[in-house]
Amino acid sequence: MDLNFNLQVLNNAEDVAQFVTNSWRPAKWKNGQPYDRHGKLIANAFLNREEWEMLDAAIVRRARQRLNVWNDVLAAGLRSPGSLAEWYTKWRVASEVTAAEVTMDFETRIEEDRPDTKTYGVPVPIISKMFSIGRRELLTARANGTPLESMAAEEAAIAVAEKAEKMLIDGETSVVIQGSSISGLRTLSARYQGTAEGDFGTLSNIYPTFVDLITQMGALRYHGPFRVYMANAQYNEMLEVYTDTGETAMERVLRLPKIASIEVNDLMAAGEFVAVQMDSNVLDIREAMPLQTRRWEAPNGTRMYFAVMMAAAPRLKTDYAGYAGIAHYTSA
Repeated sequence: MDLNFNLQVLNNAEDVAQFVTNSWRPAKWKNGQPYDRHGKLIANAFLNREEWEMLDAAIVRRARQRLNVWNDVLAAGLRSPGSLAEWYTKWRVASEVTAAEVTMDFETRIEEDRPDTKTYGVPVPIISKMFSIGRRELLTARANGTPLESMAAEEAAIAVAEKAEKMLIDGETSVVIQGSSISGLRTLSARYQGTAEGDFGTLSNIYPTFVDLITQMGALRYHGPFRVYMANAQYNEMLEVYTDTGETAMERVLRLPKIASIEVNDLMAAGEFVAVQMDSNVLDIREAMPLQTRRWEAPNGTRMYFAVMMAAAPRLKTDYAGYAGIAHYTSA
């Protein structure tokens, strides 16, 4: 069976919401029958309202558990709204101008100047995963009075969430437009690449590593605060206690004013961590379509197909001098 399908063109967030909502939920009822917002009768609904809401809630719930760095970027307000018509998103960075002049009158001629600019860009891909529910599965759940099985939906959501997270951390080279692919926190060429003072299994190596991070990034004119994401082993090693003070390495590092948080991330490579200054001049997420679920029915009505999908891209930004507010440390 050909599972390809065509969707109407959606120009903005309101159109997307209307499409998703009215593809399954009647806008109004008349004479005991459901009608859509165009006044057309809706018949033979595959999923009822409660079943769809349960399924959709499961998708959102499981996806949020895995979107760690991605969700932090969005929570910081670093979201750039886009459109599904946008295949390639661009931004510009500007150089500094020369110093201002000090004079005592209006007649003294002031040197004119204007900043130079550079343009960067990345593709905006669609990330999706399909699953399906058969009519007999649905009828069995209804007959037995049991909730609709949501495992397939949850696993599809996890797949989409993990791909988005991995794209932000490691980049994505499989999509290239105008010679540009998507760089990640661990792969952006402009990131600061540092080496830990030593293995974090030795407690004395931890604090100096973060002091070095603050020093090096300050020299590049990025002053934080930084949010840190590290592999599970290194995170656990930071829970070791200093015998002289009784505090953990984590507590000591977090007392540094430039370190805002330290979190574990399952997708971070062993022995590594990244530190990110959460500013719009460092990164944002271009979001053409937020995480959602689309559905369509088999022609014979025996199966309902779903796609959990989103269209978005992380935009990691380099300043005019070629630096970024991102540090990547290894050998921890």
